[in-house]
Amino acid sequence: MTWRCRPHVSRLLAALLWAGSLRLAHADEVPSGPTPVIADLTALSLDELINLKVATVSRKPERWWSAASGVDIVSGDDIRRAGAQNLPDALRLGTGVHVGQPSARSWAVSIRGMNVLAANKISVAMDGRSLFTPFFSGVQWDAQDTLLDDIDRIEVVRGPVGAMWGAYAVNGFIQILTRPAWDTPGLLASAATGTEDPAAFGLRYGGKFGEETFYRAYAKYFQTDWTYLASGEHAQGATDFLQTGFRMDRGRSGATAFTLQGDYYTNQDLPLDRVLTAISGGNVLGRWRRALAPDSEVQVEGYYDHTYRLIPLNFEERRSTGSGAIKYRRAAGRHEMVVGADALVSGDRIGNIGFALLEPAERTTHTLGAYVQDTLHLTSKAAAIVGVKGEHNSFSGFEVQPTLRLVWTPTLNTTAWGAVSRAVRTPVRIDEDLVIRFSGVTLFEANDDFATETAVAYELGLRHRLLSTLSVDTSAFIYRYDHLRSTEPAGGGSLPTFRNGLDAKSHGAEIGVLYQPIKRLLVKGSYRYLDLTFSRDADSRDTTNGSAEGNDPRHVACVGVQLTLRGNVELDAFLRTASALPNPALDGYTTADLRIGWRPRPAIEIALFGRNLLDEQYAEFVTTNSLNEEVHRRLMLKVTLRR
Repeated sequence: MTWRCRPHVSRLLAALLWAGSLRLAHADEVPSGPTPVIADLTALSLDELINLKVATVSRKPERWWSAASGVDIVSGDDIRRAGAQNLPDALRLGTGVHVGQPSARSWAVSIRGMNVLAANKISVAMDGRSLFTPFFSGVQWDAQDTLLDDIDRIEVVRGPVGAMWGAYAVNGFIQILTRPAWDTPGLLASAATGTEDPAAFGLRYGGKFGEETFYRAYAKYFQTDWTYLASGEHAQGATDFLQTGFRMDRGRSGATAFTLQGDYYTNQDLPLDRVLTAISGGNVLGRWRRALAPDSEVQVEGYYDHTYRLIPLNFEERRSTGSGAIKYRRAAGRHEMVVGADALVSGDRIGNIGFALLEPAERTTHTLGAYVQDTLHLTSKAAAIVGVKGEHNSFSGFEVQPTLRLVWTPTLNTTAWGAVSRAVRTPVRIDEDLVIRFSGVTLFEANDDFATETAVAYELGLRHRLLSTLSVDTSAFIYRYDHLRSTEPAGGGSLPTFRNGLDAKSHGAEIGVLYQPIKRLLVKGSYRYLDLTFSRDADSRDTTNGSAEGNDPRHVACVGVQLTLRGNVELDAFLRTASALPNPALDGYTTADLRIGWRPRPAIEIALFGRNLLDEQYAEFVTTNSLNEEVHRRLMLKVTLRR
């Protein structure tokens, strides 16, 4: 490989190196104390683990163990010890999350089913910024990344939370939360290489201005080989990606806090020029929060996000999105109220350079919403939660998403909860504006009257600490989906089009287990069962039988073992399995990941890890719109310096 670093890449990396050098000249700007240490969850007791806080379920901090919803926490330490190299790999660790990788830079991610490459029944955010695209109401995972060392935790909420987070949070909501700048002082540098990942570099520096303003800046670059064809040949050559960003936090100890952060990413003009899909983008987010009293606060935040995507000869999109939100929380007597409003405006320009077009080629859409939730403490051990969100969008008008939840905590070690909720997926550009035209002949035209997809969900959950060393978190659910997208063939003088001719029913269960028989040994296990069936309306002629809306294994499970030995040696093992996919059909798989980590000094970490170890290569996921390639066994060596 010939290393050719273009000018803007050189400037970005030089800026980070310059920032790191400031530590030598201005050591007093970094919080004093010993070398930053890595959080080690095996050092926490089970008491401490079940008392961790989450903020996504109800938009307020609460003990996850007593939340009235299925929720799991993937910590930054979990991600490090799993050897995850990207966000989808990190999400595999969450209870109930199904991740399928059909090619090197594409992933299908879902909760409780409906998984396709363009999965549209979950909502994903990072530090409050939505990662969803209004093009197809899903996530472009190849363009969403961050320095994984900066992640504090990922909160995975299973089930509909549209009453708080709006449309698209039908089957679940994922919030990726990075650490505040005061938790990332000093220098971090990492370098890795492997059999399928020729090079990966990370660099971050954190410091502070004065006593209350903290900052960090980072850059990461990686190269990864493409996935494989069934014949064992590479589908394409290696690809690479660069991302850089910053975060600034002020008000660590005061009543008022302010955050400003942003990112820039690209896979263009990098050392590898074999760009099959060109992507770039940038974002900036600001958040202001003030505590008005010990039991009330107000928060205002907003962000701007610009993205660019080009598939040569097929598709081009430029998109700019702006969003603003305000939230007020107050506890008074037996009531805890959370009220808020938000707005999102997104404008795009579509190149229309292939035969799949969007008409009109430019469109600006909006979503305006307001929500309210009241947690009524019926007794000292029981509460009822009533919430509703109303939203107006450019396509279907006004939508309402209510929820009713009950939670009972008879002891600190037991929580039982139940919920009934309505959630929606409102139309987006592809539902109403897609046109397929070849040589001047229109072959497909989307439906201008595409309706909102709806779901009603019933949930029950129980968390119980069976022993001082063992806890179990279980949940069961039943869904009824109506007005799902169908592909209707031509007939009666009409073109093929999208309609709302499909319905679906699902039921299933999830279980998460934490087991800590001795100090420094933690076992985390999860399992999901899903039964999902599609049906057609009487007047529908859809022939897909839902294959374009979901292709889901009945069983998904993961067991992880984290063992910390003397001499700062870490051993980690993960066993993952997914059963067969029904339509299109694909055999299930079982695979294992292993990691050995060693810190010869507090500032140095050396890790050797392998992924997908049980087979040389295997097909992990396939849908009607995926590339249908195979993932390969991979080994990697990584060295990290923290000062």
